[in-house]
Amino acid sequence: MKKEMPEEDFYNMKKNSLKTSFWLLSILLILGCSNDEETIEPVDDQDQTAANRTVVSNLSVPWEMLWGPDDFLWVTERGGRVNRIDPETGERVVIADLTGTVEQSGESGLLGMALHPDFSSSPFVYLVYTYRNGSSFNERLARFTYTDGSLGSETILLDNIPAGSRHNGSRIVITPESFILMTTGDIGNSSLSQDVNSLVGKLLRLNLDGGIPSDNPDPNSYVYSIGHRNAQGLMVHPNGMIYSSEHGPSSDDEINITEAGGNYGWPNVLGTIDTPDENAFALNTPVVESIIDWTPTIAPSDIMWYPSDQIPEWTDRLLLASLREQTLFAITLSEDGRQVVGEQRYFEREFGRIRDIVMAPDGRLFIATNGSSFSDNSNTHSIIEINRLSD
Repeated sequence: MKKEMPEEDFYNMKKNSLKTSFWLLSILLILGCSNDEETIEPVDDQDQTAANRTVVSNLSVPWEMLWGPDDFLWVTERGGRVNRIDPETGERVVIADLTGTVEQSGESGLLGMALHPDFSSSPFVYLVYTYRNGSSFNERLARFTYTDGSLGSETILLDNIPAGSRHNGSRIVITPESFILMTTGDIGNSSLSQDVNSLVGKLLRLNLDGGIPSDNPDPNSYVYSIGHRNAQGLMVHPNGMIYSSEHGPSSDDEINITEAGGNYGWPNVLGTIDTPDENAFALNTPVVESIIDWTPTIAPSDIMWYPSDQIPEWTDRLLLASLREQTLFAITLSEDGRQVVGEQRYFEREFGRIRDIVMAPDGRLFIATNGSSFSDNSNTHSIIEINRLSD
């Protein structure tokens, strides 16, 4: 049912040896590994079974999935639609169609979504999407108002963020203190991640009205941390720490604890500091190292904390969706939350690429699948309900 890494193997694994062997292998595979979201066909795995139910199977790249205040699933599709989906019947209602505005090219399109924490009195939905303005390709954060079953009254909160056909981020969450956190990717221009004057390759922090929080590292800048490549997972832990999952190039996919003013190293440091060049960079530039990294890469996407005992194998674990490995990771953290002390893998190649995960209030888990390739924009992607695991 699951594959568990023995503790002795986990604690003694050495990243340098993994990197060395992988770089040799990558010489043979380099032409097929240029995309973070590599195409890998699903395979049958009879050793893993789960009580699961397909809720809906006709979506096109479901990217963000939230549990709404109405007990419906609120789901973005990368092409530009926002849906409300009945988790029991699978009935779907499109509450916003931005296909005439959103530019979907490669990994870009309609991406992250968040709901106002006091939705009953402030029915606001925050969306990130990419768009064209003449020859310019940009990304923006906008707020919409939910009224009479649809989204309208768009208010642009942050605009003209450079975008590209890859590495746009963008996961957004709202913190318990009511700040918006938003990841941006390096759009394939890695030097911008270290440029404090660019919003590219960063974690951004905004007030709910789009203003700059006065306690940001620079009170005149949205930038909260720098040196990111392409973070597609973001969450605030019950302990208050901010965790993000991030795509590496052909090595060192990461999970980071993201702190105010932190520099996460890209493109000069990958994962932890363990090469002469990385050490040289870190001598003059303090770098926050990842708490875990993967080589070969797994293409990490959404992350969430699972506090429920509905699925006891996952209780108080960090759950991570993986695109390339087509796997759900359950990650055990140390008591202080600053170290990874174990990981288990579930559903390997069973459902295809897993993009997003969300928990219902009763502990049921829902996963969004994205087919077998990042370029698969067909209307064949699914949301699957996971109730429990069985041996």
